[in-house]
Amino acid sequence: MSGHINKTVLITGASGVLGRKVRNRFIDAGWNVTGVAFSRANKNNLIRCNLTNFDETNSIIRNVKPDVIIHCAAERKPDAFEKNLTESMFLNVEVTRFLAELAAKENIFFILISTDYVFDGNNPPYKEDDTPNPLQAYGKSKYEAELITQKISKDHLILRVPLLYGEVETLDENAATILLKNIKNTATRVKMDDVQTRYPTYMGDVAEVCLQLCEQRILQNRKEVHGIFHFSGKEKYTKFQMALIIASLFQLPIDHIERDQNIGTNINVQRPNNAALDCSKLSNELGIHINQVKFETTIKNCLEPFI
Repeated sequence: MSGHINKTVLITGASGVLGRKVRNRFIDAGWNVTGVAFSRANKNNLIRCNLTNFDETNSIIRNVKPDVIIHCAAERKPDAFEKNLTESMFLNVEVTRFLAELAAKENIFFILISTDYVFDGNNPPYKEDDTPNPLQAYGKSKYEAELITQKISKDHLILRVPLLYGEVETLDENAATILLKNIKNTATRVKMDDVQTRYPTYMGDVAEVCLQLCEQRILQNRKEVHGIFHFSGKEKYTKFQMALIIASLFQLPIDHIERDQNIGTNINVQRPNNAALDCSKLSNELGIHINQVKFETTIKNCLEPFI
């Protein structure tokens, strides 16, 4: 299918926070872009597609004939994953299996967006060849999706990323912006984790990495653009520290936010304390260097519409 290069990319989950950024970056770069989504397809001028309906998905992909599939769609919230275990596992694992099989059959370069949650957080920073040991069902599903992708598709790339943030339609779209919701709700006391280290990563930077990977693989025909790569923000914060920054940026009171240093003992879904990713392979092997944005500056821009 990709014997003739027409710079065509199909993006799953294109109505989500990451999918929107990836779609816009490829459009800006002159690619032919098809975004598929389900619940918010019409609102965002996307093709409506239920990825769990394989006949429907197969028909759309064969019609588009993409050179690349970037698989952003997933149930990515660990707590929501546990509440809808069967459906979440099917989306994260079986849909990935189907897309990887179709990509392999049709010679489509397949990019799977994965997570730092495949690691347990005991021995950071993690390199790409370190052995995963996920702590929760979400991380296990993404690790299983990785294994399936590696087994099925020779033309694949797995991009592991940590906590992502960016411009949102609603504050609860990601774990960084939702902190403002807690801060503004001064009537409710909230315990906020001050133990687990996070590396908030701007989705625009991830979109740029995806573009450079595809430009190298498809346009420059670099076969070494293959396998597993890590990309992460460099600044590290706990959720409590991020909340302090957000409150300070907008001069908001934070007396009702309680610093929680007992995280792990009173939560339903376990998370790694520090799953920092070593991202040197991306620059050393592929020469991809991203001038990353600053969290403090960018989160302010993202949240200003909600103040």
